[in-house]
Amino acid sequence: MKREERLNFIAQFIKENEVKTQEELVSKLQQHDVDVTQATVSRDIKSLALIKVPAASGGYRYDLPKNNEGLQSSLHKALVFDAITGTKIKADKLWIQANPGTTSLVKNYLLEDYGDEIFALIIDDDSALVIFETEAQAKKLYQVLTEF
Repeated sequence: MKREERLNFIAQFIKENEVKTQEELVSKLQQHDVDVTQATVSRDIKSLALIKVPAASGGYRYDLPKNNEGLQSSLHKALVFDAITGTKIKADKLWIQANPGTTSLVKNYLLEDYGDEIFALIIDDDSALVIFETEAQAKKLYQVLTEF
């Protein structure tokens, strides 16, 4: 199962079931033939921005943040940053290397968050060339991508 599918599965599973611990979530996912480790589930919990809320049976359980738009945005951003494998900058141009087949995801993120600052955007299967209106705008995104 691909990461995006797994994240969507976890989000749906958390909505429908009371899950209190990472270990419990790992076990439930494996019962549904989702091959995961505790470390993977830990990263997925962070990506989904899951929170702990009081459980009906006592203690605390995982839940999705109430702001689903924020969840989709953070999930999208996490997938984009996971897809990016390298960046280079030269003046107002930013070159982004990504996993093959993921540049449309990167393109959508760039246009949503930086569309007003982009002069041109060219993508192929595993890279994107972004030309910004100014060098400062290119540096700003380069810093975001290299610090994540």
